[in-house]
Amino acid sequence: MAEQKIDLEQEKALFMQIKSDPQAIGLVYDRHAGQLYGYLLKRCGHKETAEDLVAQSFMKLLQSAPNLEWQGVPIGAWLYRVASNALADHWRSSAVRKQTSLDDEDEGWDPPSLDDPAWSAEMSLEGDRLRAAIDKLSRRDQEVLTLKFYGEYATEEIASQLGISNNHAAVLIYRSLGRLRKILTQATK
Repeated sequence: MAEQKIDLEQEKALFMQIKSDPQAIGLVYDRHAGQLYGYLLKRCGHKETAEDLVAQSFMKLLQSAPNLEWQGVPIGAWLYRVASNALADHWRSSAVRKQTSLDDEDEGWDPPSLDDPAWSAEMSLEGDRLRAAIDKLSRRDQEVLTLKFYGEYATEEIASQLGISNNHAAVLIYRSLGRLRKILTQATK
C-alpha cells in the first residue's frame, strides 16, 4: 500500500454518515478490514481468531456508532484500539498464550509450487532467521513493524493508531528497522 495522506474532512464526513446510516459501515469495512485482519493475524497467529476479532470490532462500531463523538482522528484509529482491546480480552479469557510463528499464521495458505528446491530451502532458512531476529526485538518494535509490514498501514495511520505524531512514528519505524538490521547482521558474523 502506498503511503497516503489521511483526509480528516473525508473521515469526519464518513464518521457523521455512519452515525446516521448503519449501511455506511460497509464503506468503513471496505477501507479497513484487510489491514485490521493483517494486524490481528500477525498478533494472534490464528486465522479464525483474527477473523472473529475483526467481526467483533465492526460489530462494536455498529453498536457504538450512534453514541460516538468525533475526536478528530481517523475511524481506523478507533477500530485499531477496539481490535487491540478485543485481542487482549481474548488472551485473558481463553488463557491462551501467543507464540509468534509466521509458519502457523494461515493454515489454509498453499504456497506456490516452485521447481527449484535450492530456492525453497534458502527462503525457508531466511524466514527462520528473520523470525528469530524479530523475536529479539522489543514489543514496541514488533508492534510498529507489524503495523507497517503486516497491517500495511501508512506512517500517518501508524501515528494515529499509536497516538503519536507522524514524525515520531517515522522515527519509530526507522529505528525498529535499524535494530532489526543490526540483529540480522550480527547473526551472520
